[in-house]
Amino acid sequence: MSAARLATIDDDNRWIGFPYPRYMNANAFIDQAAALVMTSVGVARELGIARERWVFLHGCAEGHDHWYVSDRGDFHSSPAIRAVVPRALAMAGKTLAEMAFIDLYSCFASAIEVACAEIGLAEGDARGLTVTGGLPFFGGPGNNYVTHAIAETMRRVRAAPGRFALVTANGNYLTKHAAGVYSTAPVLGSWQREPPTRLQSELDRLPKAHLTQTPHGAATIETYTVMHDRAGPVYSVVFGRLQATGERFIANTPSDAATLLDLQDREGIGRPGTVSHRDGHNTFVPD
Repeated sequence: MSAARLATIDDDNRWIGFPYPRYMNANAFIDQAAALVMTSVGVARELGIARERWVFLHGCAEGHDHWYVSDRGDFHSSPAIRAVVPRALAMAGKTLAEMAFIDLYSCFASAIEVACAEIGLAEGDARGLTVTGGLPFFGGPGNNYVTHAIAETMRRVRAAPGRFALVTANGNYLTKHAAGVYSTAPVLGSWQREPPTRLQSELDRLPKAHLTQTPHGAATIETYTVMHDRAGPVYSVVFGRLQATGERFIANTPSDAATLLDLQDREGIGRPGTVSHRDGHNTFVPD
């Protein structure tokens, strides 16, 4: 599909959760499977696996951002991605520029945009950002999309002996992150991985936003979505900040169609309004 088709809203490409229509949403319910066979070099020889089919993991790393989205400093960055990819590349003794193939986990456009910004990769990089076509367009059952991405990467590096590839993964709400660097070239020297707990302890020490569950007063929107069913907008979710204290809150707006459509028609990020807490529920009314 063309970029124009992906962005055109109609009966076939209706809104799901603004700003994403159906064609930009990953579909986890896919009847597909992939598998990887992992062995030592010794076992590969014993099994008679042809040398030209061997692919080596040169570098890897993993870590997760603050588990609750409401704890994170902002919604447009990922300290975990920023740390995981350079560590995997450093373990491999390679740079991003030396990667012939790249697959960035792509559940939604925001995941790609955040990853590119964090690792310094241009969104229009001539190498492309995926070897599969991307999760919304290729499919794959949940996180197992990455198994498909690695399997396809194996094919790519086997066809280009000695060249390197980077595959990234994420899960939850852009929460868990991992990266691997692959090549048919053997690893020189001993293979030594940094304990994942070392990076995770660094990520866990990052500051957290202060959340109030009972917000009142003037506030602004940090980020938001408007959720739809087949008939149209149903409700919205707002993450915002109190103007007086800077505390973060989570709220719904009124669910009338006029309010919901106005949030879609006019930019909502940074928009002022008033939030109140009543009967265990938070409501944000935009100005």
